[in-house]
Amino acid sequence: MIYVTYGKMSREGLNGLTAKPENRAEALGKMVDALGGKLIDYYFLLNGEIDFVIVSEFPDDQNVNELSLIDALLVRGSGAIESITTLPALRAADAVPLFERAKALQDASTYSKPGD
Repeated sequence: MIYVTYGKMSREGLNGLTAKPENRAEALGKMVDALGGKLIDYYFLLNGEIDFVIVSEFPDDQNVNELSLIDALLVRGSGAIESITTLPALRAADAVPLFERAKALQDASTYSKPGD
């Protein structure tokens, strides 16, 4: 499964990158590999609420739970990251069965929006 992680660098993290410029993709790739995943790509946006986007692939949710724990304790604990979020990402074709299931539930009237 593909996962997208995004977040905001702290002032300390940005200062560290400008004081000692480096490509952090290698360090990130090692962490993802150690959890059984694969780093697909790593982007810096640096112009708004989101400073970076990471795209990775993991074979199961167990590894992603470990990555979330590492994000929270190791990466954020380092002071370099202000906020970080990891979400599963479905390819458009893979989402179709979910939309079909939602339609079936809707047709069966198992859910109605508030006020209906």
